[in-house]
Amino acid sequence: MNQILATNSQKPEKQPKQKSQATYKTSTPVDMARIARIFAIVLLVFGICVVATGSYAIYEAGETKGETAMVNPVITVENLEDDDTTLLLTVTSNIGIDKVVYRWNDGKQTTLNGKGSSYIEQKIQIPTGSNILNITATDTQNQESTHSKRYELNSKIVLEAVENKVRVTYKGDTEIAYMTYRWDEEDEKQIDIDSNEIDEEIDVLSGSHTLTIVVVDVDNHTETRVKEIVGVPVPVIDVHLNDDNTKYVITVTDATNLQEIVLTLDEDETKKYGQKISGKEFKVEFPLKENSENKMKIEVTNSDNQSAERMVKFKK
Repeated sequence: MNQILATNSQKPEKQPKQKSQATYKTSTPVDMARIARIFAIVLLVFGICVVATGSYAIYEAGETKGETAMVNPVITVENLEDDDTTLLLTVTSNIGIDKVVYRWNDGKQTTLNGKGSSYIEQKIQIPTGSNILNITATDTQNQESTHSKRYELNSKIVLEAVENKVRVTYKGDTEIAYMTYRWDEEDEKQIDIDSNEIDEEIDVLSGSHTLTIVVVDVDNHTETRVKEIVGVPVPVIDVHLNDDNTKYVITVTDATNLQEIVLTLDEDETKKYGQKISGKEFKVEFPLKENSENKMKIEVTNSDNQSAERMVKFKK
């Protein structure tokens, strides 16, 4: 019995514990309905935001469309086809044009009355020479636009060399107030004209220089001619009679150096007399003959091989 008790008193063997496994709860229909309601609310809020933004954009666009943008007048200047002497000026405005003012250089203004119209045009004649067209357009709200451009048209100013001078000739349709000229960047010199024509002579400078001629009429229209002039010294011949009218007094001068003088009498090649000379001045007297026209041709050459000649006669 003691043996049996011993046997029964043995503790039973411990069984190893099993690891617990994760469990997943299956969603119920109630949970799915809640999720659907939340998603619907989010979509509703998003839709309201989109609609509100779109409505504001439409409202803002409607406001902009209802107003007129303030745009300055637009100025356009073009040459007419097949006419290089005429410009077509056009001005447009979505506000309304009050006036357009234009003028050449700083001359007389021409004013066009816009009367609140949206479009205006005007043909403008281009003056000869180099001139700047200045335009100002003003709308009915006092907004301004400006335009300035230089236009070139062949000049009617004619320049030609005459011994040590440049001869300036011009014929205009309008009375000429004055002309100015300058060499290079020197100060301008003014010559009053008060006529429709110009015939003036300007002393030439030795060497290469730029001559600028400006003709201004009584309406302040200008015409300009710019030309490079190479001034080569030419001898100057002066002939006058002595006090008792018995001799020619011939004086020749030159800026460089004289080389030769030749006298031809009575247009007869057999009566040609030449003499080598030097220096910058030479003077000689030649007696006059009785009962003769005393025709004489004087030719002078300088060391630059530039020559000058003069014809004189005096009946005695």
